[in-house]
Amino acid sequence: MKNLTEQVRSALAEAILAGKYAPGDRLPSEREYAEQTGTSRVTVRRAYEQLENAGIIVRLRPHGTRVADTFRAHSGELESVGLITTLPHEFSGRFVEAVSHCCRQLDALLVLGIPESDTGEEQLEIAVRMATRGVKDLIIWGADRNFDFRVFERLRILGVNLVFFDQVLPGNFADYVGLDNRDAIKQLLKRAELDGAEKMFFITYSDLDVDTNAEREDAFRTTLAAKGTASEIRTISRHATRAECRKLAAELEAQSEETPAAVVCVNAPVLRMLFHHPVARLKFYCVDHTPDLAALGAVGIRQPIDEMADAAVASLRKQRKLGAGWHAEIHRFPGKLMEI
Repeated sequence: MKNLTEQVRSALAEAILAGKYAPGDRLPSEREYAEQTGTSRVTVRRAYEQLENAGIIVRLRPHGTRVADTFRAHSGELESVGLITTLPHEFSGRFVEAVSHCCRQLDALLVLGIPESDTGEEQLEIAVRMATRGVKDLIIWGADRNFDFRVFERLRILGVNLVFFDQVLPGNFADYVGLDNRDAIKQLLKRAELDGAEKMFFITYSDLDVDTNAEREDAFRTTLAAKGTASEIRTISRHATRAECRKLAAELEAQSEETPAAVVCVNAPVLRMLFHHPVARLKFYCVDHTPDLAALGAVGIRQPIDEMADAAVASLRKQRKLGAGWHAEIHRFPGKLMEI
């Protein structure tokens, strides 16, 4: 059971995370907060001292006590890593295994946070629970952009080290590790041209708001616009019915009857949804390398999972080393073109 000082400290930290006190806001004085919480000034003073030592609050006379308003990193040795992700497909499972391997080498504990529903909102709730229970180093595989990013900013101010992986670019409050999406699409398009495609189709999700998909779509559009190549962007829901998948696949097949075409999918699951057998005059390409698509003769980009996992954990260690001198960094890795 937490002692009284720890209870006061935890309650104030949770109030900051909830937005009751924003970065830079003035906090109640020791006397005022003691009266509000029904505790002694000595207890509040100890709680404030702990928060000050952690860099969460700043106490400057005569300006009073305020919530810190600068990003900083938690220092010391890396003892545990909180990994917030989902496990619906092979790619995420491989990443969890790779991060787990890194943690074993560093003798650090891996704490998994897996939301019941794959949403950014639920991932954020898990991040807050981990942070308030002492996990100070988090890797977040963002499900979508449905985050209140201000809460992650508050986590950073509370001294939590953050690395976002793959789908969501966080901004200046966290490091980012992911695939070089523009290079990946350019590699696929170049291969499609060599394979004789005269028209390119790009297939992406209609109901998933993530930065990586947007980058891949933009790379497809701008690369082909510069060349004047015929192209078209189509979308499909993640929850499309079989009939809807068959309809889109049939439309793409029909448009390839007269002109050799390429279908470039934003990732392997999209390609898997739409096609189950080879199609004459239609070639298939996707980000991710999945052997189960071999029957289609597809070409894919294999993401360097081990290298990216190493970079994510290394970023946490670097944040700890730099402390108050930390500034957000972006680490992108080239994928490898693979015959599936």
